[in-house]
Amino acid sequence: MNPPKVLYWLVWIIAVSTLISGLVQMIDPAFVLRLVRAETTSTTKHFFAIVGMFMTLFGGMLLHALYAPAQQSVAVFWAGLQKFGASIAVALGVERNLFAVVALGIAAFDFASGILVLWYWAKTRAGRNLN
Repeated sequence: MNPPKVLYWLVWIIAVSTLISGLVQMIDPAFVLRLVRAETTSTTKHFFAIVGMFMTLFGGMLLHALYAPAQQSVAVFWAGLQKFGASIAVALGVERNLFAVVALGIAAFDFASGILVLWYWAKTRAGRNLN
């Protein structure tokens, strides 16, 4: 079963936004730390840059999977799980007073993204011959 075109484009937007926001976080982690009102030290900048690298990789992987000539259901599935993991990590950061409440918007976006990506995964996988 093919997913609706709007779902494809929503997942495409998620992939591109994850890739771009990951690049920004990797290149200028202090900027992102200031946005979420987190402590900005050499250590936090270093680890936020590492997280940005993985965001870039997962966003790129998801985008690549969308353009691949053959179905890439494993990549799409793991990209969806990454979005849920990011959502939980950011929410925990807010709960532990590491990030300001404004970061819950990021957590909510990641959670909704995880739902959409896994919905897309389920729709594309439904059309696969499982024999």
